[in-house]
Amino acid sequence: MLLQLEAPPSRSRPELPENLRRHLSACLASDPGTMSHYVDRGAELVTPDAIAALRRLRRPLLEKIRDLHESTHLQRRLELLFIYFEEACTDGSACTPSHRDAAFALLYFLQGLDRVPDSVPEVGLLDDAMVVQVVIQRNATLLRAHWLRRLRAWPSDL
Repeated sequence: MLLQLEAPPSRSRPELPENLRRHLSACLASDPGTMSHYVDRGAELVTPDAIAALRRLRRPLLEKIRDLHESTHLQRRLELLFIYFEEACTDGSACTPSHRDAAFALLYFLQGLDRVPDSVPEVGLLDDAMVVQVVIQRNATLLRAHWLRRLRAWPSDL
């Protein structure tokens, strides 16, 4: 499902709302309940301004996803969330909770303010994968329905 979307060049990094930026940089615990709460709070902080900032960050996001060679499974999941983010709400608003969840997961992956830096071999992407897992699990029905409406086969390996 490798993405081939073109994005306009980005001159500077758009600023995220301060409270969302702070939350993205907060330390994560490995407890699944805590992770779910972390994603809940993060998605609540995704405002129309954060959606607009993420839209302006398409190019660096796509580049980071494409450069994710050590985990093709995570890469496919991020691509799925990116496609959903792009297609599910086109008017720039914060839309539905599932859209805000997807936006938060993409921002978390992109921002790189992880507890374990992405560059650490074999474990650096674990926190990113956990955030993505929470978002995909809680929104599986809506994501599949979106895929079916677009006449796409749901990826069996997710």
